[in-house]
Amino acid sequence: MRDEPVSRICALVGIDTSCSPAMRLLTRFSSFRAVALASLQVLVLLFAAPLAAQPYTQISAGEFHTCALLDSGGVHCWGDNFRGQLGNGMSGSGQEQPEPQRVLGISTAAHIAAGASHNCAALRDGRVQCWGSNFRGQLGDGSTSNNPVPVFVVGVADAVAVAAGLDHSCALRQGGGIKCWGYNGDGELGNGSAVFYSTSVVDVSGISTATALSAGNLHTCALLANNRVRCWGGNNYGALGDGTFSKRDTPVEIAGFVAQSVEAGWWHTCATYNGVAYCWGDNTNGILGTGNTTDSATPVQVQGINTVTAIAAGEIHTCARRSSNGGEVHCWGNGTGGRIGQGNTTNTLTPLRALGNDTFSAVTAGRTHTCALTTGGSAKCWGRNDKGQIGTTHFAASGDDHSVPQFVAPRCELDVDGDGIFTATTDGVLSARALAGMSGNAVTAAALGSGATRTTWPQIRNFLIRACGVTGLAP
Repeated sequence: MRDEPVSRICALVGIDTSCSPAMRLLTRFSSFRAVALASLQVLVLLFAAPLAAQPYTQISAGEFHTCALLDSGGVHCWGDNFRGQLGNGMSGSGQEQPEPQRVLGISTAAHIAAGASHNCAALRDGRVQCWGSNFRGQLGDGSTSNNPVPVFVVGVADAVAVAAGLDHSCALRQGGGIKCWGYNGDGELGNGSAVFYSTSVVDVSGISTATALSAGNLHTCALLANNRVRCWGGNNYGALGDGTFSKRDTPVEIAGFVAQSVEAGWWHTCATYNGVAYCWGDNTNGILGTGNTTDSATPVQVQGINTVTAIAAGEIHTCARRSSNGGEVHCWGNGTGGRIGQGNTTNTLTPLRALGNDTFSAVTAGRTHTCALTTGGSAKCWGRNDKGQIGTTHFAASGDDHSVPQFVAPRCELDVDGDGIFTATTDGVLSARALAGMSGNAVTAAALGSGATRTTWPQIRNFLIRACGVTGLAP
């Protein structure tokens, strides 16, 4: 074994030229460049414990796919990719991916939303990017062309959150205003216009104090600073909650109702207030949780559940996260494919806790599947898996359903400094120094990318432990 490559590698990372046996092992590669590039993965494989899942902070289920927000600001998606909704540059038949795929070009996302077959992300600087289906201009880039990589929404510069429906999208602006774009056949844009769809963003009428929003199939709802709820768009089943079944092209307020969160489903809507859950709209298979199947055009209380902190509305099932026992998830409605998480496919008119002893921090419901985040930042999903939407590395169109929660396949990424780019001269050096036992400024000196979001040794150390299961790091 030649000593020259050893010295060059050690000099790069700032380690004594004698190096370690593991570092010398890396010199089996034929060139310094190969060693540097390989260090991103090889060093961890040499020293790490079994890989753990990348920490997620938010999860959102679309029709047959799922996306999750990384704590670094990146985004992972998995499942159906026919219209490019995974954001990995691919689309079409046969492009399903049953394990997390990194969305290209996004490294500073602050909030994400999965629609039927498109997604949007609000970035930390207030801009919005969307990708996937664009049949009605829901990507907001001025076109109607699908895009398998994220494009910037034109005309939004101060977004703090996003919502994605069937063919429309919306953004919550800093200060409380809302902008929407895309399909408007049922008034989804909320500006009173009769235009069928818009590839440009428009302001939703009469809302200036919104604090949260959520988009269903053909409708959208916003939570205001005074805890009132306003909704607009399609209303065939009473999903707007105003006591009617007529579509509304401008927001209507639900009289006398207050909430702390709101979630729009396919044809129904749910909300929470002081631990109590309420739903309204379509009640097929009992998704309103009232013990019957009668539709309601005004909010009704979900029975048999309390201490609810978040709620997720799918197509024909609903789930809620409770604070009880550290974070239980309960589901109700149609059980086909196992989406209720009870180990069977039985429908239920009232909430039942998903099997297992997991504690969850968030829950989301797609068309035929459910996903939730564990309190440790991992993702679990259950239900139909005909497109790989539950992320278990495998799927089958003929049937690969799971009626109990399954861990989404881990994806350890060595974007150590969190700038969204995997670079040997930054991430490779950082990981090499950390695994060589260095700490503090000795790890970070001259090895951070220009857009780094993890800039201190404690941040980098915590990332390597949580994201990739690395053990034995210096204090």
